[in-house]
Amino acid sequence: METLNDRSNEYRLERQKVRKRILFVIGIVLAAAAVGFIFFLVWNGIRTKTYTGYTETASFERTDSNSVQYEYYGGNLLKYSRDGASAVNSEGEVLWNGSYEMSTPMVDTCGQYVAIAEQGGKEVYIYNGSDEGTVIETPLPVSMLRVASQGVVAVVLEDSKSDVISLYDPYSSSDKLLVEVPSNVSEDGYPVDIAFSPDAKSLVTVYLAVSGGDPVSNVCFYNFSEVGQDKNRIVGGKTYSDSLAVGAEFIGDDDVCVFLDNGFSLFSNMKQPAESTTQVFDKEIIGSLFDNSHVGFLFAGNGEEMSRQIVLYNRSGDKILDKEIDYSYNDAKMVDGEVIFTSDTGCRILRANGSEKLNCTFDSQVQYFIKGRGKNSYYVIDDTKISYVKLNEG
Repeated sequence: METLNDRSNEYRLERQKVRKRILFVIGIVLAAAAVGFIFFLVWNGIRTKTYTGYTETASFERTDSNSVQYEYYGGNLLKYSRDGASAVNSEGEVLWNGSYEMSTPMVDTCGQYVAIAEQGGKEVYIYNGSDEGTVIETPLPVSMLRVASQGVVAVVLEDSKSDVISLYDPYSSSDKLLVEVPSNVSEDGYPVDIAFSPDAKSLVTVYLAVSGGDPVSNVCFYNFSEVGQDKNRIVGGKTYSDSLAVGAEFIGDDDVCVFLDNGFSLFSNMKQPAESTTQVFDKEIIGSLFDNSHVGFLFAGNGEEMSRQIVLYNRSGDKILDKEIDYSYNDAKMVDGEVIFTSDTGCRILRANGSEKLNCTFDSQVQYFIKGRGKNSYYVIDDTKISYVKLNEG
């Protein structure tokens, strides 16, 4: 027969088991919290770490002249001049090479595709990242061009009465001309800029016009999917009278920033464009920046002559950075959430979170400092060689 003492022992043993379970769970929670805290410290250290130098991992001699220009090309380098273009990787290997003759080449890239045309010429060269390219001949002179991720190009063709925006598929086996969008100078104005979506389905045009003797800007949104066909391809528009639109860029696949002379507007959903925000500044804009996720502006700072203020926004129009800097720079570009400030003697890199990634000086005069393949890899280009480098702590 079970006694009171037996039940007491069973109860005590059960309590000990429960206590052990609780202690075990608490131990796991504390261990997980410790691991999470360590992970946070490591992650935060990486995202805020400042480098002061770099190590050269590869280099090759420059055999071109200083008239050749270089651009970021998906982790590789795009180089172009008046007589041709090519792409090289970090080892100096030529990925593709194309030749042409132009006095003032215009260049646009999207993914592996590159489009190049002579300002005022009638030929557009398209390179797909693997061969010598193909050529489209246009009936009128080209004044602007954009390329999409499949190689489709949008060009503005100059006419004596009204400009024409044409879309071409250079790889089509039939008719390469896909769409023509005529502009009416008396109604729309003169094209100032165009933006072309990566999927080639949306186009944004910026026009300068005169209304009542005053300059105004007309922004028009076109869609080339079945949605746009129901509306003569026009799916939206906006007129600016208190500001002038000076350009437009796709910030990602389906968001557009219209740059104003005193601010910016963001639009989303290019099938039914909706204005998400418009910001007007009370300071003079001295520079603008953008990448696939951000748009930014540079203003004169409140400090010394070299002082600058940088403000960054995300695609939703939320301000994510407002920072005073004292960088001396000749050029500022934004790639993958990094703003790269370069001068002849040094480079500063600012992350979108506001932390400084790089603060270094050069041993020789540098022409380009371009992001490479990977988080901490870059190209350093001077008069004589191209170096592929990895950031370090100096």
